[in-house]
Amino acid sequence: MPPSELVSHELDLYSWNTPNGQKIIIALEEAGAKYKYHAIDIRKGEQNAATFRAISPDGKIPAIVTHGETPVTLFESGAILFHLANLYPTLNGVTPQDQASVSAWTFWQVGQLGPLTGQFGRFHSAADNKNQAAIEHFEQLVWRCLTVMETRLGESPYLACDRLTIADIACIPWIASKQSYLQIYDVPWQQRCPAINQWATKLCARPSVIAALQL
Repeated sequence: MPPSELVSHELDLYSWNTPNGQKIIIALEEAGAKYKYHAIDIRKGEQNAATFRAISPDGKIPAIVTHGETPVTLFESGAILFHLANLYPTLNGVTPQDQASVSAWTFWQVGQLGPLTGQFGRFHSAADNKNQAAIEHFEQLVWRCLTVMETRLGESPYLACDRLTIADIACIPWIASKQSYLQIYDVPWQQRCPAINQWATKLCARPSVIAALQL
C-alpha cells in the first residue's frame, strides 16, 4: 500500500497506556496519520478477549489495523514501528546508512532497553519475598543501557541520525513516561545522564510525545 493511499484512510490502534503503547501513538502523531484509538484495558484482562486475540494472537498490546484496498493487521510494537516507517518515510532515516542505524537502534530498544527495564521493574514491584540480587542485577543492566544511550547522544542529537526517527520514538516512553519503571522507582538518570536528559527534554516538548504521555 503506497503511503499516499494510506494517508487518506484510517488506522485502528488497539492499545493501553504503557511505554510500548505510547510509542505507537507518538509515531502516528508525528506522521499525521488518521487513526482511531481503542483502549484495551489490560488491568481488566481485555487483552484476553477473543476479538482482540484475533488481532494480536499473543494477547499483547499494541496492535493495529491499517485500512485500504487490502487491510493489514499487525502486532508487536517494534514491527508496528517499522511498518509505520515504511508507510510514512518521515519516521525513518533518509540515507541507507541512516536507515540501517534506525534499524539497529530500534531493535536495540526492543531487545535491550525495554526487556531489561521491564525485568528491573518486575522484580522491584514484587509484593513479597523480593529478590534483592535480581533487582541489583537488572538495575546494573539498565545502567549499562543508559550508558550506551548517553554515549550515543553525546555524539548525535538523536539516536539514529540527525533527525527524529522511530528509534527515538521507541525509547522515549521507556525513559521519560510516568509508566516507565525508571520513573516509578526513581532511577536518577536525569542527574547522571545529561545528554539523555537534554534529548528527553527536547522530545517531551513535542506535541506527539505530549499527546502520548498524557493519554
